[in-house]
Amino acid sequence: MEKKELDEKILEVSQTILSYCIAHTSNQYDAEDLAQEILLEIYKSSTNIRNDRAFYGFLWSVVGNVYKQWYRKRKRDSHYELIEELADDEDILNKLEMDSDIRRLRRELTLLVEKYRRAMILYYLENNSCSQIAKKLSISESMVKYLLFKSRQIIKDRMNMERKLGEQSYNPKTLNIGFWGGYNRYVHICDSKIAQNILFACYNDRLNSEQISLEIGVALPYMEDDLRKLTEYGLLEKDGNRYFTNIVIFTREFDKETNIKTLEFTKQIVEKIKKGLEEKESTIRKIGFYGAEMDKNTFTWQMSCILLRQTIMKKLQDRMVLHYPVNKFGEKCFVWGKEAYDDNERLSDFSYANCTVSNQKKDRIFFMDFGINGEFIHHLFFNRQDYTNVLLDLVNDEIKDFGKNDSIVLADLMKRGIVKKDKEKLYPNMPVFTTDQKERLLMVLDELSEEILVQTQKMIEEITRILQNHIPAHLKKTAKDMAYFRIQSDCISGVMEMLYREKYLLTAERDIMLPTTYIVLNK
Repeated sequence: MEKKELDEKILEVSQTILSYCIAHTSNQYDAEDLAQEILLEIYKSSTNIRNDRAFYGFLWSVVGNVYKQWYRKRKRDSHYELIEELADDEDILNKLEMDSDIRRLRRELTLLVEKYRRAMILYYLENNSCSQIAKKLSISESMVKYLLFKSRQIIKDRMNMERKLGEQSYNPKTLNIGFWGGYNRYVHICDSKIAQNILFACYNDRLNSEQISLEIGVALPYMEDDLRKLTEYGLLEKDGNRYFTNIVIFTREFDKETNIKTLEFTKQIVEKIKKGLEEKESTIRKIGFYGAEMDKNTFTWQMSCILLRQTIMKKLQDRMVLHYPVNKFGEKCFVWGKEAYDDNERLSDFSYANCTVSNQKKDRIFFMDFGINGEFIHHLFFNRQDYTNVLLDLVNDEIKDFGKNDSIVLADLMKRGIVKKDKEKLYPNMPVFTTDQKERLLMVLDELSEEILVQTQKMIEEITRILQNHIPAHLKKTAKDMAYFRIQSDCISGVMEMLYREKYLLTAERDIMLPTTYIVLNK
C-alpha cells in the first residue's frame, strides 16, 4: 500500500482506535499512550499489508497484539481487565460505535443547563412520569414535555460535535481578590478553584455555560452555584446566555511587562528615600515623639512606611480623585483580581496590609504590615475594638480597673510584643506621636514626598498604558483608577523589597520596637 493511501486510512480510523483505547483503559492519558503505540506499530508493520481489502484485518490484528502487550506490562494494576477474545472487525466496530455514543451522550448531559438536565435525569434515569416531574420541579406537564423534547433535540444535534477541553482544564489559574472600600463582602467569593477559573475563562471572551465548562474542564452541574454567586455579586455579568468578567484582573503577563517597564522608576524612588532620610534623620528625631530614640533599622522602616503612605495613600489619591464604582449592593468600592503564579520574581513576604483603627477619642493606630517581619499584627485589631481600646488606654495612661477580658487582651498584647514591661511599668512597643508631632514630621518629609510623587505620577501613567493593552474593552474606562491599586504594589511593596534587598532595611528583631506600626494621639 502506498504511503499516501496508508496515511488516509489511518486518519480515517484514528478516532475509532482512540475510542477503543478509552474503552479498555482507566483514564485518558493511558488511552492516548496506548493509541500512540498502536499507530506506531501500524506504521512499522505496514509493509505486510497486501492490498486495501486486507487493511482492516491487519489493523485489528495489530490492535489486539499491541493491547495484549501493553496490558501485560501493567498486569500488576488490578483495575485493568484484559479482554482476551477479540471479536471480528465488524463486531468491534459496532461495539465501539455503541460505546462511543454512550460516552458522547454522557458528555452532553454534563453540558446541559440545569432545567433541561434535571428533566432528563428524572425521566430517563429515575423513571418518573411527566406528572411526577411536574410536581417535583413545580412546573406544568406541558413544560415537562417541552423540556424533554428540547433536551433530546439539543443532545441529538450535538452528539457528533467534536469537543476539546481548554487549557484551564489541565493548567488551572489561581486568583486572589483585592478590595478597596468599606465593608468587604468579597473575602470568600473566590475561595474555590472553579470560581477563580470561571473569571479567567470569561475575562477576554464572552462564553456561554457550555463553553465555560469545556474551557475549565468542569461539568456544568458542579459550576452552576459558582456561576450564580459570581453573577449575584457582580463579578460576572450576563449578556443573553453569555457571561463576561466584570472586574480587572492583573494577569501574569501584565505583571511581567509592568515589572520591567517600571523598574527604573522604582530605583529612583529607592535612591531618593535612602538619601533623603539620611539627611533628615537628625531633624526627625529632634521632634521628640515617644520612640524618637529608636534604633537605626526601626527608624528606616518607620520613616520609609510613613513617607510612602503619605505619598501614595494620601497625596497621590487626593490628586487623582478616584472614581469609585457602585457595586450591586449600592456600595462604593473597588474590586479586582490578581493572578498568583510560581515564577513571580518578587518576594511573597513583601505583600503588605495597610489599615487604621481608632477609639472614640479618635486616637489612631496605623499599620503597614509586611510579612518579612513575622506576624501580620493588624489582624488582631481589625474588628476587635477591645484590643484597640486597651492599647490606646495604656498609651493615654488611663488604665484603672481592667476587667477580666481587658486583662486577657493586655496579656496577649504583651505576649506578641506589642506591649512591653520594664519593672512594673507597661509601655507601647511602637512610636507614639501627638497630632502636632505628626504634622511636624510630615512637614520635614514634604519636600522628599513631592520628589517621590513625581516618579509615582510618571509610573502610574506608564501602568495605565500597559493596562489598557491587557484588559477587555468594557473595562478600559477603569484603567487609570485600577492602575492606582497596582501602583500600591509597585511603589510600596516593590520599593520596600528593593530597600530590603539592598540591606538598607533588615528583618526586625521581635524584642525591638515594632517597625511598621505607630500611634497618633488626637491631642
